[in-house]
This record gives sequence, structure tokens and C-alpha cells, in this order.
Amino acid sequence: MKIIEINKNNVYLCIYRGFLQIKKGTEELGREPLADIDSIIVSGFSIRYSHNMLAKLCELNIPLIICGDNFMPVGYLLSYCANYEHTGRLIFQIECSLPLKKRLWQSIIKKKITNQKLVLNELGDEAKDFSRMVGKVRSGDPDNLEAQAAVRYWKRAIGIQFCRDFKLPGINSFLNFGYAIIRSCTARYIVACGLIPSIGLHHHNKLNPFCLADDIMEPFRPYVDRKIIEMKVNGSMELTPANKKELANLLNERFVMVQERLTLDNCIKQTVLSLLNSFKYKINMIKFPDFYDKRS
Repeated sequence: MKIIEINKNNVYLCIYRGFLQIKKGTEELGREPLADIDSIIVSGFSIRYSHNMLAKLCELNIPLIICGDNFMPVGYLLSYCANYEHTGRLIFQIECSLPLKKRLWQSIIKKKITNQKLVLNELGDEAKDFSRMVGKVRSGDPDNLEAQAAVRYWKRAIGIQFCRDFKLPGINSFLNFGYAIIRSCTARYIVACGLIPSIGLHHHNKLNPFCLADDIMEPFRPYVDRKIIEMKVNGSMELTPANKKELANLLNERFVMVQERLTLDNCIKQTVLSLLNSFKYKINMIKFPDFYDKRS
């Protein structure tokens, strides 16, 4: 599945001889054959479109996802007669059984706790209790081992006095921004794959349009935690534009997944695609990247 993301500003999108053409002034920045494109995400600013391009995308059933200022999807253009494949994906998701949802959530929480353990390992903490917790996570995590791990994790990863509260400044503001980067990336790929982001596996809130993104991003949170620890952030530090840029660059760091070294951005895409396959084949096929490999 080929998902094209347009994240450059002030560009013009049009059709040229069967290609999606990306231009800035008279300069061509790139082109992609329309026949290879499954969906297009637009997260840049001041983007212009040709009417012919929009009509052609509808004709070919290629969704165009529009992102807002926070890089979260705010809407999309879809053909009036969406094709069977898009409709099929919605049906696969809606018909996902509760046992499968619980098994998927089990895998998500096991991976999250495993990644938290690896963060602690890098800090010199063997975290053997986390290894035991991973082995005890049951389908659906009815014992709420996710919360039990979190209580132990923050005190040992950040400090005994640390309190995780999104309203507080300092480290909490860094965590909020880093998580928002991961969440928006996850949400974009969920929408691009034709899934309904408001239908979660575990998270359920009628006021939250991105419950599924909140589910899928859980194992990726420790990537943000480790980045902030590497940045040596303390309680009094202010989140500056330079800090934001460094955190956003986490998506460009490389990790091993599906026997390839991919950017974290692409790893998230592969995880979402594996979720789509789980819905399609009615079996837990969800995959996540190797936490350790950060070689560039």
C-alpha cells in the first residue's frame, strides 16, 4: 500500500500525464504515478490544488486526507461512489470480534511494557519485575498491568518526585508534545488506510475522534520517553522551538522492522497496515519495530 504524504509548504499539486506532480513555482519537486497511489495525506501549509487533480482522485478512488494546524486529520475527499476495497476495510473493522480486540490490546500492552523495560535497562535498571509483568498480561489486560507498570516506570525512569500530569510544565510539556507527534502520525495513517479512527480497540470516548490512534500509539510512547531522557530535560526547562524540532525529528530516526531499517514514521505506517491485516484476516497480526536499533 503506497501512502503519499505532502509535508512541504507552498506547493502546487496537479496531474501530468498520469502522474501526481508536486511543483513549487516552475520547479518540479517530484512526481508519483497515480496507478501506484492508495491515498494522499496533506500536512503542509498553503497547498494549492488543480480542479482536474481533485476530480481525477475521485475518479480513481484515491482518498485525499487534509490535516489541520496540529497535523491531525480534519477531513478528507473521497469519491461519491467509494470502491469496494474502501468499504470492505470499514466492514472488516466494524465486524472485528471482541476476542480479537482483546488479543490485539494484549499485544499492544505487552509491547509497551517491554519497551518501558528497555528504557529502564538503558538507565542501568534491570527491571526484572517488568519482564514478569509482560508474561502476566492476559487477553484484554483485565488486571490493568499497564497502569501497574506506569506507576513503577515513571518513578524509576524520571525520578521519585516526578508526577505525570499533562497540565504541568517542564518534562510534562516535553512529553505532551512528543506524544502529540506520535499520535498525529498514527492518526494520519489510520485514516489513509480507510479505517475509522473513532472506533478503538480499548479506548472508548464519544468525544474522542481518534480512539484507535490512542490505542496503537501506546508502544511508541517509550520512544518519546527515551528521547527526552537523552535530551537531559529537567523540571525547569522550557519547551522551545528548537526542542520541538528535535522531538519531531524522532520520526526520522531508524529502527528495524519487517527485516528493514525504517524511519519511525514508516514503522508506524507498517504497524497500522498490520492492524488492517488483523481486521481483514480475523487474526492477531499486529507488528511493532525493534526498540533498540537506532543506527542511522
